[in-house]
Amino acid sequence: MAIKVNTTPVITDTGILESITGASGNYGVLQPTISTTTNNINFGTPMMNCVLTANTTFSESGVSQGKTATLLLDTSANFYTPSWSSSITWENGTEPTWGSWRYWQITFIADSASDIRAAAVGFTSTGGGTPPLSISLEGTAANPERFITVPTGNGDMVAGWRFGSDGNVYQYESFNNQGGQGYTLHNTVTWINVPPSTTYYIRASNYSGSFTLSVGDSSSINTWNALTSNNSFRYRDSRNVLTYADEEGYMKIEISTTSNGSNIVATGYYGVRWTGFA
Repeated sequence: MAIKVNTTPVITDTGILESITGASGNYGVLQPTISTTTNNINFGTPMMNCVLTANTTFSESGVSQGKTATLLLDTSANFYTPSWSSSITWENGTEPTWGSWRYWQITFIADSASDIRAAAVGFTSTGGGTPPLSISLEGTAANPERFITVPTGNGDMVAGWRFGSDGNVYQYESFNNQGGQGYTLHNTVTWINVPPSTTYYIRASNYSGSFTLSVGDSSSINTWNALTSNNSFRYRDSRNVLTYADEEGYMKIEISTTSNGSNIVATGYYGVRWTGFA
């Protein structure tokens, strides 16, 4: 990259001094200045640094054939995920698994304004073979995750789900339900696959079914609750089991990295169906 004073080159692309009276030789200290970016790969600033604070989609600017750029990427302790435009093609045709490493050195080379070749090298693993962080929930709107319970007639039917501060998901059945044993472990991979090291937030809302969540048996509904403590969402049917047929209720569960829900990282649907004898 030539260095100019006004419009006159004083250091050529090969590092040779020119047009400087009384000077000769080569200039060998041509180091780029690193700049900070949040979501843009600017080919006019060839060395960039970025620390992710959420899952982030990157764009490009200043792209033309032959230009290069380097990004030093820190996905943070939360291992946030970057995503990229369709102009970028990854080495060997495979995008890196970003959760495998926290720090990345990514090099971009523009073959044209719309064809950018990229390669990435990861540094500092998740530590001692710890699995990459994964936040997920089960069930879809069309096919919610659910279980079936049977009231005994000895008391209210109470059943639902707990999302534990330990990262696990539990089912709940009242002791008045047939086979009910309180909370039982449902899944150790969702809502998070490793014990959470930072605070996440959960919101439950009624989705469908003949019953809605019991306010008295649940954590706050339609509110972002911190997952630093257990959050339970349950249904209650106080009627005599002989007076109704099968019933069900379904909830929508969302998890966010922020307390106002501005960065939702997982959405799932959970429900309970209970058997009546009418």
